[in-house]
Amino acid sequence: MRVRTILVMAGILVALGVYFFISSRPEPEPRPEPRPFVWSVEMTELKTIAINLPSEGKSEAWVKHEDKYWYFDKPDGPKVDMQRWGGGIPLLLSGPGAERLIAENATDEQLEMYGLKDPQMKINLTLENEHTISIEVGDPTPAGQARYVKLVDSRDVYSVHYTWYDVLARLVFEPPYPEPEEK
Repeated sequence: MRVRTILVMAGILVALGVYFFISSRPEPEPRPEPRPFVWSVEMTELKTIAINLPSEGKSEAWVKHEDKYWYFDKPDGPKVDMQRWGGGIPLLLSGPGAERLIAENATDEQLEMYGLKDPQMKINLTLENEHTISIEVGDPTPAGQARYVKLVDSRDVYSVHYTWYDVLARLVFEPPYPEPEEK
């Protein structure tokens, strides 16, 4: 009888241990929502890229030739310096992941507040099928970690990380011209 009682008690203890082990496990973290894209195209679809900084009075444009290399969009424009350009610029412009959606169908007052009435940067992307995507980039967010951005034909405002803007502005301020021996 004693052995039987000991086995029953041991079974109850094991069952309680399993129950407490299973019930005390933390719930799995919920999966984060995927980042929205302001626009999305395949980077191989890009045909021309034009970046304009209206407040600086500066702009640059590039075109992809049949050889699949990018050239400055000027008569006899030189090939871009691939060390500075790499594959990163078309990838950045194929569709940035937004930090978040700031406003859906923003009012004129909101657009002005985000700096999108007089944007800091305007980007025009022409695709191989001749479709054009026009983007406006406004002011930095109050924390300075992002910029407001929207498509020209939309009133939805998103924020993108500030480095995205910085890389594109640098292409205009310091164009990736080839070194003299490469021309």
